[in-house]
Amino acid sequence: MKRRSMVRCGRFVSWQFVLAVLLLGSSASSSEQVRGLQTRHSAGQTILTFLEVDPPVTQATISALQLRDVRRQMDQQRQVRYRIYRSDVPIVSVAELEAIAEVPPLTCWNIDYYGDPRAEDLALRYSVVSGQPPVPPGTGICAYNPGRAGLAYYAVTRVVDGVENTALTPGNCLSAPVEETVGPGEPVLQRIERPERFQYVDRPTLHYYVRWESPPNCSVQGKPIDYVVGVPENLARPAPVGLHLHCWGGSLNGGYGWWYGAERGHLLVASNQVPYDWWTGYHERYWDGPAKQEAWEQGVVRPYSQRRLLSMLDWVATQWDVDLTRTHVAGNSMGGSGAPMFAIRHPERIAWATSWVGVHIPHRSPTFASSYTNVYGRPDWNVAFEDGTPVWNYFNDAWYLRKHPEAEIGLICFSNGKNDGGIGWAQAVEFHRALQETRRPQIFVWGQRGHSQRAQLPVSLSDRHMPLDLRTDQSQPAFTRCSLDQDPGNGEPSTGDAEGQSNLYLFWETENVLDRAERWEMTVGLVEQAPRETCNVDITPRRVQRFRPPPGSRVTWTNTSVADPTDVQSGHATVDKLGLVTLASVRIAKGKNRIVVRCEPSN
Repeated sequence: MKRRSMVRCGRFVSWQFVLAVLLLGSSASSSEQVRGLQTRHSAGQTILTFLEVDPPVTQATISALQLRDVRRQMDQQRQVRYRIYRSDVPIVSVAELEAIAEVPPLTCWNIDYYGDPRAEDLALRYSVVSGQPPVPPGTGICAYNPGRAGLAYYAVTRVVDGVENTALTPGNCLSAPVEETVGPGEPVLQRIERPERFQYVDRPTLHYYVRWESPPNCSVQGKPIDYVVGVPENLARPAPVGLHLHCWGGSLNGGYGWWYGAERGHLLVASNQVPYDWWTGYHERYWDGPAKQEAWEQGVVRPYSQRRLLSMLDWVATQWDVDLTRTHVAGNSMGGSGAPMFAIRHPERIAWATSWVGVHIPHRSPTFASSYTNVYGRPDWNVAFEDGTPVWNYFNDAWYLRKHPEAEIGLICFSNGKNDGGIGWAQAVEFHRALQETRRPQIFVWGQRGHSQRAQLPVSLSDRHMPLDLRTDQSQPAFTRCSLDQDPGNGEPSTGDAEGQSNLYLFWETENVLDRAERWEMTVGLVEQAPRETCNVDITPRRVQRFRPPPGSRVTWTNTSVADPTDVQSGHATVDKLGLVTLASVRIAKGKNRIVVRCEPSN
């Protein structure tokens, strides 16, 4: 059979052909050099596949736990690596070339899919072409995103305990070039599943993808990351999208709370957390090995996890009819830490967030500060975020809110257990204070359920259903100093109310918001479950689109009962230096109140 050594720009030899090549070469599997090198280029990424020498796993089925044991045993016995070379001209020798990558054996196996696998979990193999079967056992995979477009040649060699076999043959060196472009690569569909139920949603369709992530979505080239896109039966058009962030030990298949908005046709996007950076970012030299102060002080932390999720979101928008202004983010524990951090630092992308028992100030978490140290470096190392900010400040939600009081973030619904000694109570109280001080939309719930305390959502007061249709391009009110708020205390669990809430009983309508240059109007109210008939609360219009009176100017406001138009409250306010208007001590009753703010004529 004639063997082909390259495929140009976006084409790929069928896996039936590749399988035939591998099977014909299996009798020579004890040779010292790789065979069957193939390439595929698409959307700025070249994926190389090749036949490993003496592959440690040749069977089609193996448990995920056994596979991890095999990998550990291999590195203990001898270190085998496959070295990847790239050149603009035909490769006749690798002696003068610098390798672009080095990969271990077993790269055809999806080691990270399950998160923490169980004994019954069978390891999966990757597909490198959407809709095609997984590659055969013993296939090596390497993905590379070139920095410039053009023609490129590739070669792969084998290295054992540092000794490289540099021999080149048609089986491990391309004789014709790959035509490459610049781009992020694209997710590769692994399979489609249609379970009867997923995350308590009936009959969804689950699209499982892998994208081999590279900078700026990852600090290294070609890191395979799993994603799932969940499509409900009643998919909205256009559909809002929820980014769902799993907890410690969870995976893309669970550990992030509910599939929020499924009953209203929302898409679910979830991924595996690799590495465990609490859905924030990690040092650019993280994959080099254990952190070393001198090396890490010379580098920076970048928001790789947030970037890759936003990149995936943008790709999803090319495949489904979605409304990106209605994107929300949700998570539990580790995911509950990442959700507000995501919403606060990408307010232009996130309409609202819900967070169960998250860390909001990493260095003040009694148990989990050390986990952040693994990806940021120690606080006393003074490692910087990529913009120059000390990274432990940048990912401190309270610090960030106070540093950027003008940033228009969406509603954040969060919860913490007052008796959650692992996550830490004081840091949650400080986060709540910062939200109040900087007048941001928020609902805070706390209690004595420890690490099981769940956030509650407006109107429904449930932990699952969000009735409000929130958008990034529509104004939201920030409620502060509500007379119904309970006291979380000073950060010591023994102070304040044992259980309580802030802003839980307030709501607003999204259907009839008026946001003009000279006038702002919104309907707000108290839900029937509120413990009293009325409350007093400060209201600050946030995320305004057109209502932007200049600092120092004056406004007049009225508050009219919808049930009784003769019941009117009025007042004046001065626009502060940030351009924000706060209406003080507005009286809100059960039912609905119409708030109208008008700019006063200048003298």
